[in-house]
Amino acid sequence: MTLRSTIQDLRAHAEVANDEHQVKVRTGQFADLSARLAPALAELPALNVALSEVAQLDIDLPAGREQDAAQVAEGLRALATEVPTLGMDQNLDLAKERVRSAEKYTRELRAVVSGAWQTYVSQPPPAINSDLIDALAHGGVDVEELRDALETARARLLAVTSRQIPDRGAVQKYRDTIESIHRCGEQIGDVVDPDIAEGIVGSQEPPGVPLTWFTPERLEKLRALGIVDRFQVRLQ
Repeated sequence: MTLRSTIQDLRAHAEVANDEHQVKVRTGQFADLSARLAPALAELPALNVALSEVAQLDIDLPAGREQDAAQVAEGLRALATEVPTLGMDQNLDLAKERVRSAEKYTRELRAVVSGAWQTYVSQPPPAINSDLIDALAHGGVDVEELRDALETARARLLAVTSRQIPDRGAVQKYRDTIESIHRCGEQIGDVVDPDIAEGIVGSQEPPGVPLTWFTPERLEKLRALGIVDRFQVRLQ
């Protein structure tokens, strides 16, 4: 073997080795891009749904967010299809920048949606005096149906509010659940003598009921139910 042929053979081996290295580098780059694309592709549809939900609330949202979210999702799907077809010598800087931009947008959208939803559902639900319900039951008043309805409503409220972002229909579910709890408060007055229902229900509201409401006759009825000690006098 001549020196010339030996050098040519060594160069050929070097080119093959270099190609193999380039293939490994490019494969790693593709894998990294695909791994970064996957979370955004998986999350954006849910964020789009959440955005349409919080748009029903009385809050200010950045203009065009819903349209932008749909466009970003479509762009990511196109990029995910495009990345595997890129050639060995093609520059990936543009693809990487598109991924970074999508990641940033997804983070910002998640923060907007989550913040709006958590602010909305953090408002306190209608106040229901569970001790009062227990006292009514102890006094012989049938409140089991009311108690079951209240427990069901509270369980539904917990299920809705425990989500970091709302799913489809979450706003209406929340409103329906709050209304159910409110009706439970009203129904407390339906299971007792109508004459004292106003005082029982009114005592659960922030203003309370005036002291003049507590006539001797009403106090006697409350005493018969075993709940007269549940009422407190608040000076204003």
